[in-house]
Amino acid sequence: MRAEVIGADTIDEAATEVLQVLKEKANTARSVSSRDNVFYFDGWDGLRASAVLRNIAQRLTATTPAGKRALADLEFDQVIHIDCSMWESRRAFQRAVAEQLKLPDEVMKLFDRQDEEDDFLGVAQGSRLEVEQVVREMHECIQKLNRRFLVIFHNGSGEEIDLASFCGFLLSGYSTSKVLWTFQGRYRIKPRTKVDKAMKSAGKTDAFVSVVPRNESQEEVWSYLVLQEAAEVAEACKVTAGSRDIIDQPAQVAECFIYMLEQCCHSIDFDLATHGTNYWVCDGIIQQLKLEGRVLSANDDSDWLWRAADALQREIALDVDYHQHLPSSHLSICVERKPYWISPNYGFNRVPGRAILNGGIFQHYLDKLRVLKLSRCTFNFQSPPFLYCQGLRFLWLDHCQDTGINTDGEGKEEDVRRCFQRLWVLDVRYMHRVHILSGQMMDYMTQLRELNVMGAWEWDMGQLQGRLPNIRKLRVTKSKVTFRCSEEDLFSKMNNLELLDFSGNNIYSARSPRLPAAITINNSSCLETVNIGENRALEGISFKGCTKLKNLIFSGWLYDVRAIDISGTAVKTLDLTAATTINNLNELYLLDCKKLCAILWPPKRNMKQDIDMLCIDTTRSAPTAQSREEIAKRGTTTAATIGTSAATTVLHRSRPTNEFPWYISVRDARLLMSLEAVYSDSRELYLEVSPTPSPTVFAAVCRDDEGIKSGSSSELQRQPAPAIYAATGTTAKCDGDAPGIMWLWSCPDVPDLRLRSSYIHIQETNTITVPRFVIDCAKILHVRDSMSITVFPSGTSKYQGSEWHQLEWCRIERCPRLEDVFTPRGPSEWRTSHSMKTFWASQLRKASCIWKWSEPYGASKFPYLVFLHLDCCPRLVHVLPLSIHTIAQAGQLETLEITWCGDLREVFPVDTIAKRYVKLLPQPFTVDFPGLKRIHLHELPRLHSICGVRMSAPNLETVKIRGCWSLRRLPDVGDGDKAVECDCEKEWWDRLEWDDGSQVTRYKPIHSRYYKKTLLRSSVLR
Repeated sequence: MRAEVIGADTIDEAATEVLQVLKEKANTARSVSSRDNVFYFDGWDGLRASAVLRNIAQRLTATTPAGKRALADLEFDQVIHIDCSMWESRRAFQRAVAEQLKLPDEVMKLFDRQDEEDDFLGVAQGSRLEVEQVVREMHECIQKLNRRFLVIFHNGSGEEIDLASFCGFLLSGYSTSKVLWTFQGRYRIKPRTKVDKAMKSAGKTDAFVSVVPRNESQEEVWSYLVLQEAAEVAEACKVTAGSRDIIDQPAQVAECFIYMLEQCCHSIDFDLATHGTNYWVCDGIIQQLKLEGRVLSANDDSDWLWRAADALQREIALDVDYHQHLPSSHLSICVERKPYWISPNYGFNRVPGRAILNGGIFQHYLDKLRVLKLSRCTFNFQSPPFLYCQGLRFLWLDHCQDTGINTDGEGKEEDVRRCFQRLWVLDVRYMHRVHILSGQMMDYMTQLRELNVMGAWEWDMGQLQGRLPNIRKLRVTKSKVTFRCSEEDLFSKMNNLELLDFSGNNIYSARSPRLPAAITINNSSCLETVNIGENRALEGISFKGCTKLKNLIFSGWLYDVRAIDISGTAVKTLDLTAATTINNLNELYLLDCKKLCAILWPPKRNMKQDIDMLCIDTTRSAPTAQSREEIAKRGTTTAATIGTSAATTVLHRSRPTNEFPWYISVRDARLLMSLEAVYSDSRELYLEVSPTPSPTVFAAVCRDDEGIKSGSSSELQRQPAPAIYAATGTTAKCDGDAPGIMWLWSCPDVPDLRLRSSYIHIQETNTITVPRFVIDCAKILHVRDSMSITVFPSGTSKYQGSEWHQLEWCRIERCPRLEDVFTPRGPSEWRTSHSMKTFWASQLRKASCIWKWSEPYGASKFPYLVFLHLDCCPRLVHVLPLSIHTIAQAGQLETLEITWCGDLREVFPVDTIAKRYVKLLPQPFTVDFPGLKRIHLHELPRLHSICGVRMSAPNLETVKIRGCWSLRRLPDVGDGDKAVECDCEKEWWDRLEWDDGSQVTRYKPIHSRYYKKTLLRSSVLR
């Protein structure tokens, strides 16, 4: 990589010089191995690099005559300008290039599709890679265009991006397309060492271009560049944060940058990552905003000034680690341990050893001091030396000690109140039993926006209860704390809390050693970010109803945590991978989490393998929790009301959903993939696919003062709606026909499941794929009222079809677009014994078959099938195909009922191989149905046989047949004495054919006197 240095004092001059560097030399001889296409621009030691690139892009805009001439001079056909200074991911960069190339809509949709897949895989936004299929499309597009490109790229990542492999550009050999890119810009100053390291790792850059002043002095150029950079940052803030919420004065932005840079040059821990914006506002660097004729200060209710500082900090990404020039390690330790006081505006001030601070030390700064840090100082906490500093907004106390002696006379209560009422930020670190964190002192802090407590010892956090109404950020870390109040009331009155960091603590409840310690913030409308990590003795975590909570971080030792409830939050990915130990997690509640897409679990060695209580609902809002007294007062009225309004019912005699330890209701079945890591094969499953889940009332029944109960589900119980499937009648309308018979016998009860079972509801979609454990463990399957489902739920693996071998009870109804029900996909499903006992299908208008097998039909067996019902499936051709291996495997079937299936030809068709086998037998072959007792066939005009070969049913008791005019044979019922009643039309009975004439006497035909329509007895003409 060659280096080129150009001289320039302004952005225009630098842009002109860079264009000359990019211009292809007339005498350049290119070869296959030539590399002179990729140029990195570093600006003036990192400053104004992005501004120069933007200037070049504006000059080469093809929409203006000057731009067209400039493009022609440089022999470029098209300029692609990509600004990814605010880096999101490699995929976001690829999308930006694709938009510039104007790829077709079907290609752009690949990004959305892959983003959706990554949502359910839990892939973080910053880790999303390029889409390979789009790379191919981009490469083909570039080849077809056959243009010479100039790509201008603002790279906000920490690595070099290879545009050839990411986007398909030809950037070597005979290609004369060029790339001009930079890491730097908008105060994003990366050290040269890190730039060199990043480019060496990829090695795709051919030239390193930098600028030095030409005529002006370094100081003048520096001032000019800083101000110009500030103007660009201010403009960027307007775009990202909105013009009402930003600082639009470039001079003020420049002052903020210089202020931060100055702090980096001190050998003092300013903790800029935490307090960067606090310094700007509290020290008056960011001044009051004047908007719409009124002045907004930092304590204004609108928070616009603080949001402006946050927006500015996102734009200024100064490498603090590099720019902070620290002395040697041993000297820095010595400096930190010596007592001092410091203010960014008034410098570092050493305190003589063993000296006790008093009010006189700040007498010259009483109306000027706004930010103050006291480190390892000793003073009287009842009368602190800063008591009369009228402008103090930010106070940081680090390792300070209380003398316990009043040197100046104890401060008056009004003076103390006035001092702490003015504070906006308070940081207290490593101070034991500190008076400043007492309830009395916090009562004064009505304007406090941020409280940081680190290293506190035996601090009673219960003193926060009902206090700090204006707090926005609360951090309590590396401390030993107690709770002397109910955890549910600990953060009451903190209605504006946006960030909570509670990590590295050792906590316990001082009320009683038997009561669990818990962190509970419920129904907060402002909380957005929570960090819970490395907390000992913490047993419960609840952020139920915090509607804006989307950033939830769990990390470190969480061994004692037994229950987590984040119902009603905006969390998209619940990430537990950073939790080194969470072995006792027993209850997890994620109800009304509509945005939830993935749960990432820690390694198996770090967690409990099978969670006892898991409740997930992404389909609907969880009803308001009720107290035990309210439930007792209302009785079952609430449950009945909800059951009625839901217009749905639970299965007859099924276990109510509140009795399932796992209750899961999801909009998208892909979320179920997150449960594979924690699902046990011994846990039986009841699966429902429908627009809405079976109705359930969720109610909290714990005492108000108990918080989350350890090891039990009492904090959140579900009360079922008292509705069942009843025999709603035997007549209904089907496909526009007149009312007709639907069924004679109600659907059998669902089987009993083990106590350790689960209920899963999937909201209807066109195609549903489920993980392996759902297909392997499902015992009950109910698919209902789906207007969109076209394919029956199947496995995610290409070898997993929709066979559901362990299924015992299956009911499918009112799915007008469903085409096939059970569809095998792999050879392993050809020789399988199914557990199906009950199958009920109703109103499947497009279904052509139930078990879709191609000939030969394979060896799947149904030895346990007892009840088979189908109605209103007008396109159904056959039901259960039989092969040579399964032709005698329906011995348990007791009830066969099929109504209103106009295209049905055979119920049990036999494949070609089986038919050949039967023909070769010396004696007529008969398929036995020894358990068959009831047959009901109604309005099946094309049905010509029940079975593809001769069948017998020696225990047949009842036969009812109507409208089956093509059917010619009934089963052989043997030689019993009792005749089988056959309710049918007389004309149909008279046309029956018999393989054994003696069978006629084994049936007792019953013909209705009114099976024909009444005819007119006289002419209608008079």
